[in-house]
Amino acid sequence: MKHWFRVSPTIVRFLVARFSEPFFLALAGFAGVYLLADFFDRFDDLMRHHGFGWLAVEYFALKLPLITAQMMPVACLAAGLLSFSMLNRTGEVLAFQALGVSRLAMAAPLLALGMLISLADFGLSETIVPQAARRAHYVYMVRIKKWHLVGVFANRKLWIRTLKGFLSADHYDESSKVLEGVTLYHIDPAFKLKDVQLVKRALWTGRDWRLENVTEMRLKADGSAAYSAVREPSTDVSIGARPSDLSLLRRDPEEFSLSEINRYIHDLKRKGIDPGSYLVDRDLKFAMPVACVIMVALALALSLDPAPRNVSLGRSFVLGVGIGFSYWLVLGFTASFARGGIVAAWLGAWTPNLIFIAIAFSLFLFGEER
Repeated sequence: MKHWFRVSPTIVRFLVARFSEPFFLALAGFAGVYLLADFFDRFDDLMRHHGFGWLAVEYFALKLPLITAQMMPVACLAAGLLSFSMLNRTGEVLAFQALGVSRLAMAAPLLALGMLISLADFGLSETIVPQAARRAHYVYMVRIKKWHLVGVFANRKLWIRTLKGFLSADHYDESSKVLEGVTLYHIDPAFKLKDVQLVKRALWTGRDWRLENVTEMRLKADGSAAYSAVREPSTDVSIGARPSDLSLLRRDPEEFSLSEINRYIHDLKRKGIDPGSYLVDRDLKFAMPVACVIMVALALALSLDPAPRNVSLGRSFVLGVGIGFSYWLVLGFTASFARGGIVAAWLGAWTPNLIFIAIAFSLFLFGEER
């Protein structure tokens, strides 16, 4: 009689050990390739700004937590394919089946391990990754490229020091180069506030900012309002900052924890600003860790054939890389559609997972026990 769901602890330990060895090797290998590609991508900047040395070591070390979190799903896929390729070559999968151990019983402990890896990936992304990513951004932009830090995020609002005073903004979209909820504070030589200009929206045209709905309020010497007037966009209203100044200050999605990005989205909605891509990024914080267990399931469905074949390690590795690349390609398309407002945010983040889990389930379901 077949043991459909239960296997002995010895078999569980054996399968977990066989999976763990290639998992850590694959994770280290993929992370190394990612770091090497990132190094060559930034080589010109490092040369131009004399960034080699301990600063470069610090920067790439700070990138490691993010790279590790991103590479875990692909490492799970490669580990599943490589481990069962070796087990098939030695006939151990066939031996398990001859003893009455079903494919589902062999898959169960590794699926449980995949869930633990998913939880570890989520925990890493919520604790170490945001702080390390923020620090890496600062090291690269300020300490290596020598950009001057002229502003900060305070209470989820952007503050920048300009030539004429200060600028605050509720939101900056780097892809479309749009500032929303802008307030310009102009000061006189004695550092007293002389006027305030409110700008609903500012769009960078390539040379200057095109302003919409400008409201100006001038102040008297005692600080009271002299007058307030609505003005049409004009060239004499200057933002006093360029997109390059704002790019330094904008936080990337990986620099937010889940609680931080939830507060930021709530704050934008409260101010009447569309959170846009941040909704997609929030859903991806759940979808990406879940991809670990989905990749384990897909690897098992491909490896646990009814009649195990003598599959080479090279074929398993190439298959793993190909499927991993396909996953990232599909994710790139669906996430772009969601950020563009074509599909819902949750659909853009979860569609690749739904597609690949359906493939894994179909492959496993259509297989037959020997």
